[in-house]
Amino acid sequence: MKTVIILVVSLFSFTIGATTLPSLEKQALIDLYYATNGDNWTESWDLNASVEHWKGVTIIDNKVVALKLTNNNLNGELPASIGNLVNLKVLNLHNNTIQGNIPTSIGNLGKLISLNISLNTLQGNVPEEISKIKSLEYLYIYSNDFTGFLPTEINTLPNLRSIRMYATSIETNTTNTFAVLY
Repeated sequence: MKTVIILVVSLFSFTIGATTLPSLEKQALIDLYYATNGDNWTESWDLNASVEHWKGVTIIDNKVVALKLTNNNLNGELPASIGNLVNLKVLNLHNNTIQGNIPTSIGNLGKLISLNISLNTLQGNVPEEISKIKSLEYLYIYSNDFTGFLPTEINTLPNLRSIRMYATSIETNTTNTFAVLY
């Protein structure tokens, strides 16, 4: 009987210590893995392991707060479900081969402080939904294949400190007062 009680207490303790992410956040990470050819990443994830063991994922209080997958051979498009990582403060996907458009769901990342998607092959317009991220301080989108105008709504970001957008075909119009920051 004493052995059974110890075993039950041990299992209960292990369960309490395990990370329990919201299912939408975990699914967003899995979607990113498959959408960007995760089996061929430089440092791939073991999807059978606990998320806190996945390289580049930072979890605090059972929430994904940072995703740093720089120089990791991500190749594909960002899934719309990336917008379900609503607790992200840092998203750094610098120097991969991510293509396609930035999903408009990026505007759901209301706690994001730093977005670095530079040195990829992203295309199209920078979505105006980025201007919904009021906490954004650093926006690095340089060396991509973007076209069109930088949304003027980005001027409304109260905390924006730095934007780097050189080596793109993005245009700014004269109402973008921070154009000299790139």
